[in-house]
Amino acid sequence: MLHLLVEFSRREFSRLFYCRIENVIPELLGNALTRTESLFLAMILLLVSTEVCFADGSNDLSSDPDTSVAHFPVKFVDDLSNLFVPENIAPFAVGTAGTVLDWTLLDGQNSLAGDLRNWNTQPLFDFGTFYGEGWVEGFGSLGCWSVGAFTNDLRVQEFGRDAFQSLVEATIVVTGLKYAVGRERPDGSNNLSFPSGHTIVAFSFAPVVQKYWGWEAGAAAYLIGTVTALSRVEGYHHYLSDTIAGAAMGIIIGNSVVYSPPKDVSVNMGFSQIGITLKI
Repeated sequence: MLHLLVEFSRREFSRLFYCRIENVIPELLGNALTRTESLFLAMILLLVSTEVCFADGSNDLSSDPDTSVAHFPVKFVDDLSNLFVPENIAPFAVGTAGTVLDWTLLDGQNSLAGDLRNWNTQPLFDFGTFYGEGWVEGFGSLGCWSVGAFTNDLRVQEFGRDAFQSLVEATIVVTGLKYAVGRERPDGSNNLSFPSGHTIVAFSFAPVVQKYWGWEAGAAAYLIGTVTALSRVEGYHHYLSDTIAGAAMGIIIGNSVVYSPPKDVSVNMGFSQIGITLKI
């Protein structure tokens, strides 16, 4: 019964989100943003909704139980092919569309940064920036990996290992793209605006949280990641398109790290022993 209620809640949340988000966001923000800005801001929330409602939050352990440091490079390389799994089609499509359209239509004005400053929520944005720091996620993931090994808790070990793996992969991707694209930041400080490093780190962490601790914890991680993304826009460190791209890439990376291939289950039926193979 509890499982059915959870599934019903997830479906209803998704239905309401897709049907009303364009109208709800301007109301929540007191018309502080224009309709177009609200629509593009909703793309970050669309990524979050897609993952929370449909991603695997079954609290299963990893398909690779070897949490030794020596095995880490092997798992890292093996998981690269998971970047192209079907679960990543939605974040790739939404993230690409949002990034391209926002870059071409809204980034020249960049009015969202000023609007966010009018919210008077600086402590919240400061926390978002802090949360997206690589060293914060690094210490947290390595700490869980170590504590799990010390207490012989396999779930904590796997969570720490996968969180650290997502951080390493996100760092490699974002560093290469920053120097390859060379986009100037809104504040003019340097040419490393695209994509947002804080955002990709925060969002790469979220699928790992959801995998090991359930969709409720995952929803909280995605929410904090959204705060991180908005904090980078509010501080004139990034355009909204930088953070949309960072969020999409972070989700894709996190999904690839925790992806578990379908399991083959054989069922024999009847006197003739008919074999049926199911993928679950």
